[in-house]
Amino acid sequence: MANEVASKNVSKTKLSRCMDWLQKQNDEDPMKLSLQNKNDIQFIIQTHAARKNFLLAVAEDDATVPNGIHEPSIEPKAVSLHKLRVENLFMICEWQSCESTFEDYHEYQRHVSKHASDAHAIERETGVEYVCLWDVCGHKTTDFNEMIRHVNYHAYHGKLLAIGFNGRATLKLARCKKDSSKRNQLPKQASDYVCLWINCDQKYNSMQHFLDHVKVHTNYSENFLCSWAGCGAVFPRKEMLVVHVRSHTGERLIACYHCGQHFANNRKLSDHLRRQNVYQNSPFVCELCGTRCATEYLLNEHTRQHVSTYACTMCDMSVPSPNALAKHVRYRHLTGTGTRPYACPHCPYRAVTRWDVRKHIETHKRKKDKEIKEESDDDLSDDDSGSQKGQRKKSLKKYACHMCPEKQMKVFSRGNRLTTHLVKVHGAQWSAGHSRFRYQLSEDGMYRLTTTRYESLEVSTKIMDGYSGPPESLSTVDFKVVQVADATESTPKQFVVTLKNGDMENEDSDIDLKPDIKNIKKDVEILMCDVDEDGNIISTELIVKSDVLGNLDN
Repeated sequence: MANEVASKNVSKTKLSRCMDWLQKQNDEDPMKLSLQNKNDIQFIIQTHAARKNFLLAVAEDDATVPNGIHEPSIEPKAVSLHKLRVENLFMICEWQSCESTFEDYHEYQRHVSKHASDAHAIERETGVEYVCLWDVCGHKTTDFNEMIRHVNYHAYHGKLLAIGFNGRATLKLARCKKDSSKRNQLPKQASDYVCLWINCDQKYNSMQHFLDHVKVHTNYSENFLCSWAGCGAVFPRKEMLVVHVRSHTGERLIACYHCGQHFANNRKLSDHLRRQNVYQNSPFVCELCGTRCATEYLLNEHTRQHVSTYACTMCDMSVPSPNALAKHVRYRHLTGTGTRPYACPHCPYRAVTRWDVRKHIETHKRKKDKEIKEESDDDLSDDDSGSQKGQRKKSLKKYACHMCPEKQMKVFSRGNRLTTHLVKVHGAQWSAGHSRFRYQLSEDGMYRLTTTRYESLEVSTKIMDGYSGPPESLSTVDFKVVQVADATESTPKQFVVTLKNGDMENEDSDIDLKPDIKNIKKDVEILMCDVDEDGNIISTELIVKSDVLGNLDN
């Protein structure tokens, strides 16, 4: 009987709380009730529309980004650096109609995980679609297990936000100026979190539980060895091993409370906020391009992007990073059909990446819009069309030719027009490996041709000694990739890449992984060992035998 009374009291409390919240919403906007009854998703969008409109209306330079939904007005508390992640954490459950606050992370995580069953369900022809009702999230999925992982990640992300909130005061950082309407949009959690430590195959649907499990492995690792599959790195101290393992697990330590971006360490957050608060009198100025940086560290990182430290072995192109080198080879030298898997649905164009084909499809849309606009202009009278043309603003000319005399200097409104001028009038050419001219901003506000390339001494020596002109195009070369070994506990999958045509084997034939017996040295060394009953080596003898493989040639 007592349980029934307690249950009724809890139900009344929940009902009263919901009625108070609904009345509060109706007092703010009478249209919300009708929108909520019509469509819950539209109701959520309408709730956050005012903030998004504000962000679009305010100029970027003077923008003061508003608080996120339910973002507290309290000021961050300065906490000692070594206790930043455990003390004075103010965590908020931002699920719709839930304003619970917590100071203990484990209680917060248990509370948030219960909201997975409260996800909004929409009946579709293909099944049920679940929608996350966390503030400014709106994640949708048809897999309920993915929704569980997603909601659990909100709890993990909420902890990082609380750490970043106090981190602003501890690290003495200014407030973030970015858009807060995407502060709770999380990376996709497509599968369970699997531990790939040797002899371990544990799976988790909670990021925090997964990280706690991996932490046990690192604490008891012998000789500070990383036993993650395919790694095997060894470190002199345990702290270095802990930092390294984060690259395997994807662990983050802090997040920007306003925009929601999370980082692997405090320095990344400091760089994120200081980049947005670069003052005009900053003493850290790049000598190569004039860019002002907030700190000396950021200036050093920026300057490194001007110096090429990686050289292409197929041309004289040099780039500042391995990623840029891979991109250069992919676009410049691998131009066969197999390297362009993404086709445009409107024309024969094929792209290297999805992003490229998306940008290409936009050109079709712009052409269509231009045709429609021209048809509408034809319907107007000559006077109307003339007045409209007079109202169009001419684009500013800002690309200047550095090779023309100063009094006769040509100025263009677009970089490709200056490129045409340099090639046809002055006979300028770009070096092999480069597909276009690059321009940089000058002190007078004009863009001029970049005539200097900064390279490390090793890269310059490599290009000057080993380069002998652009090689033959690889547009007609196709590659064959065959898996030769499956993944194990300590190694990834192994592949062999060969050419399909040329002097190589035919496309339909299998790859011959046997060694070339004719080219193998025919002198064989054999080490003979005598052992006792316990397996201990008593004596050894080295025997050199010639022509052992001679009979294999026949």
